[in-house]
Amino acid sequence: LADAAVERAPAHAAPARRGQAAALFVTAAPEATRRWLRQAAGWEAELAAARLAVAAGDDAPFLDSASPPAVWDRRLAWHLARLDRAEAQGDTSAAEAEGRELRELLDAAAASLPVAARARFRRLPRFERVLQRYAPAPASTPSVAGDDRWKQLASWAERLHRSERPERIVAHALEAALLLTGAERALFVVRDDSGALRVDAASPEIRGAAAFSRSVITHALAGEAALASVDALSDVRLEDAESVHQLAVRSVLAAPLREGRAALYLDDRLRAAAFDEADRALLESLAGLLGRALDAAERLRSERAAVFRLELLEADLRATVEAQREELVQLRGRVPEVVAESPKMRAALDLALRVAGSELSVLLRGESGSGKEVLARAIHSASARARAPFVAESCGALSDTLLESALFGHERGAFTGASEMRRGLFELAHGGTLFLDEVGEMSPALQAKLLRVLQERELRRVGGTELRAVDVRVVAATHRDLEALVADGRFREDLYYRLAVVTVALPPLRERSADLGPLVERLLARRGHGGTRVAPAVLAALARYDWPGNVRELDNELQRALVLAGDELRLEHLRPALTRGVPEGLSGDLDLKGQVRTLEARLLSEALVRTDGNQTQAAQLLGLSRYGLQKMMKRLGVAKDGSRVPA
Repeated sequence: LADAAVERAPAHAAPARRGQAAALFVTAAPEATRRWLRQAAGWEAELAAARLAVAAGDDAPFLDSASPPAVWDRRLAWHLARLDRAEAQGDTSAAEAEGRELRELLDAAAASLPVAARARFRRLPRFERVLQRYAPAPASTPSVAGDDRWKQLASWAERLHRSERPERIVAHALEAALLLTGAERALFVVRDDSGALRVDAASPEIRGAAAFSRSVITHALAGEAALASVDALSDVRLEDAESVHQLAVRSVLAAPLREGRAALYLDDRLRAAAFDEADRALLESLAGLLGRALDAAERLRSERAAVFRLELLEADLRATVEAQREELVQLRGRVPEVVAESPKMRAALDLALRVAGSELSVLLRGESGSGKEVLARAIHSASARARAPFVAESCGALSDTLLESALFGHERGAFTGASEMRRGLFELAHGGTLFLDEVGEMSPALQAKLLRVLQERELRRVGGTELRAVDVRVVAATHRDLEALVADGRFREDLYYRLAVVTVALPPLRERSADLGPLVERLLARRGHGGTRVAPAVLAALARYDWPGNVRELDNELQRALVLAGDELRLEHLRPALTRGVPEGLSGDLDLKGQVRTLEARLLSEALVRTDGNQTQAAQLLGLSRYGLQKMMKRLGVAKDGSRVPA
């Protein structure tokens, strides 16, 4: 009998055969039958039992909320059976009441499920029909203060605040929107600089491209307030919205954020009136929290990027400062790069180094190419200004106009071609040393301006009006007889005495025969040919030459000869003017001290090379003590690796 009831219950539940169905249900032991039906046939059996109960008027088992198994199934089945009967009887009022009850029950049941399962639950054929046809009963007053969802929103706000990555913040907001409103889908839509709308993020159940109603979001962004529609398909505000009708959206809710540049968008394609005023208030608050969280995340990212850039800049500055410090330490610990073995050159160097520690102006006098700039750099390196710039300029190489602009700088538009402001050499050398070569070539007008800068320690750029303080030590140089120029009125006497506080005279190369050998070694090493051997006859030829161009001419001659030479520099590599009258094998240099120094330096270098810089072993090879070796290295200017310190 129970089997027959199960098989025939759906058919007997029809209104025309209500009595026979009730008789079968009652006769077949109701409790045992219902329990068996639930176990064997699930929802269909529950619905069949509900239809039989409705037909028999036996509602008590389905209204008993204390019944432990399948409470949701039993209540849903009972209301669906009552709705089916009302619709079959044509009772519109009863059907509307049952439909609203069933709709509220379905919404509550869906809310108890995970977000991913809600859409599948609502799309069950029997439920989908109810959700599309019936709306829940409107609340007389929207519940706000008493809605527990506001407490949930507070916890979501904390989660948004803790997140630092924008994509995680948006994902949390979409999840919160689904859980708080029961929506089918949630999207985060942004408006780019061109005004176009695009989906930036979507809830997990959306696969592929996420379609959405652009009209709804446009309305929400234009009004800067959340837009909710009870039935989007019949909403007069959206009657021209093609996207709403194409998507067959029944309920939509959109809230703008970030000053109308983005929106949270929710929709439900099954349920009419899915969102009420409480949902709109919740979404507006959530959108505000999301906007502030995204702004905070962007500020944090910008601040971290700025900190990272500052750290990189700081690291670069530290590396630069450290490199400069090491360079300065090496410079200060090094003997000035001036070859001074001859008595005259040694006297000039000693005087220059004695005045280097003072702030006195120095005038270097000597022939062109005699090494005045090298000595000026040695003075700067040995002074308290060594860490500041050393700037050099030849006064004879520029016209008055260009030299004035180069020394004092100019303002934009000061003269034709002055398209931008430029600082002069005095400003560039501030705190350091300015070397003015061939100062005797300067015109009287420019001499007066230079004198004012030296006296007042301030300058005015060409074309400017503002006075600028400068702190510069001037080292001047000339090959001319300034005293004779002063006597002739071609050089200002007051400027001469301002520049020539201390005068250092550099001897020409022809008076420095003891320096010739070390100079050759130094110049060859500077050109990367420190290992090139120089034949004794070459040194003899160089010593016999007059060298009108001094060290500069010697450097040029060696560069030319190196192009022709291989591992050894011989007489045939020199110009005929240097080799005229020098027989092969004759040294011609009778400077015993210079020759001995050259030999010592070569033997010392060879010993250090053989021992890979081991000073103890090199001293043993040379028959010296280690202390004696170190003194010789310092005196001869030989480095630990055996190379000579370049001039």
